[in-house]
Amino acid sequence: MRIVVLIAVIFCFFHTDAFAQKKVGGKMLKGYDVIYPFKNGKAKVIKNGKMGFINMQGEEIIKPEFDQVYPFEKGLARVENMGKLGLINEQGEILLDPIYDYIGTTKENLVIVTRNNKKGLIKVTGTAPENIEYLVDVRD
Repeated sequence: MRIVVLIAVIFCFFHTDAFAQKKVGGKMLKGYDVIYPFKNGKAKVIKNGKMGFINMQGEEIIKPEFDQVYPFEKGLARVENMGKLGLINEQGEILLDPIYDYIGTTKENLVIVTRNNKKGLIKVTGTAPENIEYLVDVRD
């Protein structure tokens, strides 16, 4: 009995995506390596090692082009490519290019960022690109 449990645990450990869903709205989605459970109408997907999001209809709303995507908060999500962080909106528009070493949480519309050991301050008043204002710019 212990052997069976051990094999099951090892299988789950090496196949962490075994419980991820591949079916959306009653239809099988093909082409994705993993489809994670839906949260707030969006599911994180992995395709060829890159991450993005689909909606409840199975439509790609954010193309899988990021090494990592983080959950949306107030319509914005952090994304990561080659170890650098950026910020996107729910339409997949890049608000901050992934060039930052750190992007803090939004507090009172202000976000602290760091790049090359320099700290910057960005004012984010909405989820559109025109709502970004660099108060202390570290983009070089």
